[in-house]
Amino acid sequence: MQVESRFFNYNGSVSIHYKAGGSGPATLIFLHGFAASHTTWNDILPLFPADRFRIILLDLKGFGLSAKPRDGAYSIEEQAAMLRSFIREQGYSSITLIGHSLGGGVALRACMQMQSGNDPVTVKRLVLIDSAAYPQRLPRFFRRLKIPLLGPLLFRLIPARIMVRRAMEMAFHDKSAITPERFERYRRYFRGRGLGYTLRATIMCIDPQLYANIGEQYRKISIPALIIWGEHDRIVKPKYGQMLHEDLPGSRLKFIARCGHNPHEEHPVETFSAMEEFLAAKVDQLQ
Repeated sequence: MQVESRFFNYNGSVSIHYKAGGSGPATLIFLHGFAASHTTWNDILPLFPADRFRIILLDLKGFGLSAKPRDGAYSIEEQAAMLRSFIREQGYSSITLIGHSLGGGVALRACMQMQSGNDPVTVKRLVLIDSAAYPQRLPRFFRRLKIPLLGPLLFRLIPARIMVRRAMEMAFHDKSAITPERFERYRRYFRGRGLGYTLRATIMCIDPQLYANIGEQYRKISIPALIIWGEHDRIVKPKYGQMLHEDLPGSRLKFIARCGHNPHEEHPVETFSAMEEFLAAKVDQLQ
């Protein structure tokens, strides 16, 4: 499927990048994870038929080709507000949200905001891939980014190729899946101007207290959901996938064997197969 770059202005001043393609009746909005961009979907994108789906690959605020304002506003709630603004501007009436890691957390928060608001759009289905959903301990390197003076210094001194290599080795179960092409797709944006600030600001915005009783809120989400998880995820462990499955009413849970944090890259065919079955099912079959 061919996709082309476009931009929209969030709050009138923040340029948000997205790629769009396809002409099908079903609109799918993809949300990438932390320290990633729209390119994380490169492996799975060709599997979606252009005549069945309209694809939107959104770069979250501060990531990929989107603007990186130094406003400190990089919480999940802010990203969800940006997503809702984008959806309203595009005039979509019905969508499916597909979120990986941080993007999954954004999708969940947006759904909760929409259910309590007056958004003119219906989220028909929700696909969550190794999603951020509950309070948890961050990987050591990201914890160090929070330290004043040390955090910015680390990002300037450590070569991008080393940071990307370490991050990918943590994310991928099968190290042979870290191909030169995949490595380059992450390295290309990892050293982008302002990304260090975005990463630190995002981490600083994480407030575990906001998610202390989050399961109660998830149980109020009535949207059919598919949860996909790598069995060997070391970043967001599989137990959180099981928790999310128990908290989201009527959700489906698919574990992918011999897979880490990025099933859509490490096992794109199997991930797409699970998604296609879910997207093709009638709504009454998903209840």
